[in-house]
Amino acid sequence: MSRQQRLDVLRQHMAERNMAAVLLTDRFSKYAIAELYSASGYVLVTLSGLWILVDGRYSAECSQNNPDVEVLTLTAEHPLSHFLRQFIGTERLFADASAISHLAWQALESQCGLALQHRDASVLRVHKYPDEIAKIREAAVIADRALQTVMPFIRPGITEKKLADHIEMAVRQAGGSKTSFDTVVVSGTRGALPHGRPTDKKLMAGELVTIDFGAVYQHYCSDMTRTFALGNASEQLKAIYDTVLIAQQAARDAVRPGIRCQELDAVARNIIASAGYGEYFSHNLGHGLGLDVHEAPALSPQNAQPLESGMVITLEPGIYVPGLGGVRIEDDVLVTERGGEVLTNSPRAWGKICL
Repeated sequence: MSRQQRLDVLRQHMAERNMAAVLLTDRFSKYAIAELYSASGYVLVTLSGLWILVDGRYSAECSQNNPDVEVLTLTAEHPLSHFLRQFIGTERLFADASAISHLAWQALESQCGLALQHRDASVLRVHKYPDEIAKIREAAVIADRALQTVMPFIRPGITEKKLADHIEMAVRQAGGSKTSFDTVVVSGTRGALPHGRPTDKKLMAGELVTIDFGAVYQHYCSDMTRTFALGNASEQLKAIYDTVLIAQQAARDAVRPGIRCQELDAVARNIIASAGYGEYFSHNLGHGLGLDVHEAPALSPQNAQPLESGMVITLEPGIYVPGLGGVRIEDDVLVTERGGEVLTNSPRAWGKICL
């Protein structure tokens, strides 16, 4: 999808809600509209105008990326409020409060010289367009390649930190610019920590190890989790793994336009609860995926939003038993007109590693 098409979507959203001007502040929305991938700077959108406002560090790059857009340089003499008075006067100005802290919001209001009103900017990114889907698809392929490269290193004796280092290097070698987030590697009883940071703990035979990582390709993210058994794990751990696998497969099979996020979450959650592990599934089934690794929609028990064709979501049920360990299996799924297309294709079956 072209930038103009994305801009048209935003302006339609603005017109329907009587929004005369929107100030984009988060790097993902700024990139979607003006290819400005930076925490600094702003993109000002009105129903008839578009301006990029940055300091001198980014002026030349923004002009090069947006030859048909006016790029304005912020200085002490011409701060943000100067240009806002010039282009929107006293019109109401909307920005996304969820993208910045309360203190940053107050500072932004001071810079703008007028009160801001919140409007969620994620409307720009809920639906993915063919160019975006192609990049997410490639990010998923890169993650699959990276995991295949790393498999020989998943052995007793390697530390969680060292394994995470191998993963991050493998992502770059496979064609990713970086990992989508800090790689998660947890083993043994630490597997009960859904987002535990890797430590100097060494992997041991008989344990499970969970690896959660993603690749970034041309700013778009993938996100995948696999759990492996290091040799002969206990029957209880195997039963937990089988339960998560069945729940994840059921959720993948249930993806289709029209199913509500909470209904899809329930597909997996009910299977886990029926197996007696309901209290150990402590997070949502998944989330949207795109420029940011966590985007709308949230696949939570509370979200009644229906899935629509063009959304990309994660499906990542898990069971985490303190003192024993945990299992999570995660894939990226494109919602299509007929159902769901799984983009991450690393094996999911009981991942017993022969030692």
